[in-house]
Amino acid sequence: MSRSDDHVFPTSWFPDSTSGTVQRWTVPSHRKCNNELGAIEKDVFVRLAMCADRRKVEAFGIGEKALRSLDPGAPGITHRERVHRWVQSEKLWKDIARLNSTTLPGSDGKLIDISADDLYDVAAKIIRGCEYKLGAERIIEPPYALLIQFVREKKLPEEIEQFWAEVIPVNLGPGFQIWRETCEDDPLVVLYRISIWDTVRFFAVVGQQDELEHLV
Repeated sequence: MSRSDDHVFPTSWFPDSTSGTVQRWTVPSHRKCNNELGAIEKDVFVRLAMCADRRKVEAFGIGEKALRSLDPGAPGITHRERVHRWVQSEKLWKDIARLNSTTLPGSDGKLIDISADDLYDVAAKIIRGCEYKLGAERIIEPPYALLIQFVREKKLPEEIEQFWAEVIPVNLGPGFQIWRETCEDDPLVVLYRISIWDTVRFFAVVGQQDELEHLV
């Protein structure tokens, strides 16, 4: 199967406040998997961008990028892309305020409907990419697996906040913060905390597959 380089955080997700010196991490990827996930990433990006506070430096320009990506009248695009954007935008507006899957609060007080499966797939791809970059090019494979948890509340329990306060994050510009901590007993067991645009936060555990099954 042919291989290509894939961005851990898609290039369109970087806010306008990102310095040109900030690394845009890339990792090896199967071209077919990359192409299939690309469409999912685009839809997830638009929906998450609707939730971002455009006043925050962490999210400068994100909302505008999302709206431009939906514009069927944009110059220089193909007829096929024009139709795709029209269909995507129509679906988005119909999905707003529906509560049949994972939802995140939008800045206008509405709710943005986001596929829980798509959100999980994108988050898993980000974690796998981060572990490749930060874990000596590690590929997560059996007997290890991923468990991801999304957080809606702004404030975490005090003991969890205290734990993560002692971990120094990796910053990819103002838009992305990555906290990573390994387990003392098994350095292949890894905890992650990810913040995107100071809006979307999720946690992940890379651990023994049989042990993670007991946590679900």
